[in-house]
Amino acid sequence: MQEEIAQVQDLETLQTRAPFLIHLPDKFELKKVTYRNEGRKWATLRFECRIGEEKLRVKEFFLDWFYPGFPKSLMDSFVSSYSSVSSATVKERVIFYGKNYKGKGASSSYSLGTQIEVEGETAENVKELSESMVVPFISERFRDFPFHKRSFFVNGGKPEWFEEERISSLSWKEPSEKLRVGSLRLESVGFFKGESPTIRTILVFSEEYYRRAAWVEIASTNDQTDHFVYDLRRGGNFFDQYFEGNPVVAFRRDSGPTIARFKEGNLFVTISLSPIFQYSQARALIEELRNATKNQERFI
Repeated sequence: MQEEIAQVQDLETLQTRAPFLIHLPDKFELKKVTYRNEGRKWATLRFECRIGEEKLRVKEFFLDWFYPGFPKSLMDSFVSSYSSVSSATVKERVIFYGKNYKGKGASSSYSLGTQIEVEGETAENVKELSESMVVPFISERFRDFPFHKRSFFVNGGKPEWFEEERISSLSWKEPSEKLRVGSLRLESVGFFKGESPTIRTILVFSEEYYRRAAWVEIASTNDQTDHFVYDLRRGGNFFDQYFEGNPVVAFRRDSGPTIARFKEGNLFVTISLSPIFQYSQARALIEELRNATKNQERFI
């Protein structure tokens, strides 16, 4: 299927069908606004803004192939970024600043399930535009819009990379048992369906409007599938706190994101938390999620 990229005249109408909440700058004029409908690739909103003589580009979409809240455009691996990364918290949104894969000044942030990426020439202007984003069209349909209903790769999108394959290779559904852990509710379950004894399960928890989210991933230790279990290790330059043991925990200063890895018998359990969790909150929630999902079969 061919991509369909169209100029956008009415963003409020577009919000009625986009699979993510649109964010717009509250003090800059939009130029060259386009929307890519789902087809060969996932739905994406793009536009440009000018600050003085500098042109900045903005891209927004629902990130469904990597852990929620991670600044994927700034990261060259699971634990490393292309450059040193700084961050700021603006209205319950953690914005990460650094270099993207093109070597451009960039930011990446996660807000109510929407991944927002800004690219420009100067760090000052990238920061000013990034911090001006607001949500003009709050839509009730996003209050409890589960991962498995809006994910491109869950719903037939063709994967090209192993990250996307991790999502598309599973069967997804609403959990058969309702579960809440703190403010998070279990809303989507992905599981491997096959003849072999291989276990691959992803449990997606989220708050209303996907404000914060957690993924619990369970996989057989003898599963040789490439990259279903990422290598969580000391090193890299994104996480700045590591705690060895069972679990191993990696945490990004101040407010995350957070990753924990347990080994339980013949299983690896990986728990990721989006930003806006302080470390003490994250550690407590990780233990609760671990205990609550030990018998993952009951949710399938």
